[in-house]
Amino acid sequence: MVNPISLSLLLLSSLCFGNYGYGQASSAPDSSRALKICKVNAVTSSVEATMDAVRFGVDCLLDGKLPKDGWRSQWTAWYQKDPVITFDLGEKKRIGAIRVYFQAFAREDELKSIEVEVSMDGSTFHPFNEYGEIVTLTEKGTWVEMDLGAVRARYFQLKPHFQGWGHQWGEVEFWELEN
Repeated sequence: MVNPISLSLLLLSSLCFGNYGYGQASSAPDSSRALKICKVNAVTSSVEATMDAVRFGVDCLLDGKLPKDGWRSQWTAWYQKDPVITFDLGEKKRIGAIRVYFQAFAREDELKSIEVEVSMDGSTFHPFNEYGEIVTLTEKGTWVEMDLGAVRARYFQLKPHFQGWGHQWGEVEFWELEN
């Protein structure tokens, strides 16, 4: 017979942590809006990944493969560096959300914040928003979702700021508003 208290605790923990606490993939962002995943034409970084850059460079952020929890899998990593990562969507699109799959390594609040900047031409970027207070379990992959409302741009720059070890990112997704 199942202990009702244990069952209640299991249900409560799944409601509190959902997919995020255990590093599992989550469903599409904000189900109240019609969003579809958007193709990204190119990605560049101001700083080359510092560990296994040849095998796990910024192109791995768009390959659709989630790395395994812990070290090393195929995380794109920047040790003690804050890169500026630029994404070219190929044409102007209305983006409703950006999601980053990352893993904190040394501390739960390692990803201090992410600044988002937008551009139409790829040379002049305008600040959009800064997302902070990102806390998760260490060595567990998780999604951080940034709601952009409905930003129309072709180029997006993500400027993460670390505290602790650095950055380990596995995927970046852009979610476009459907007409």
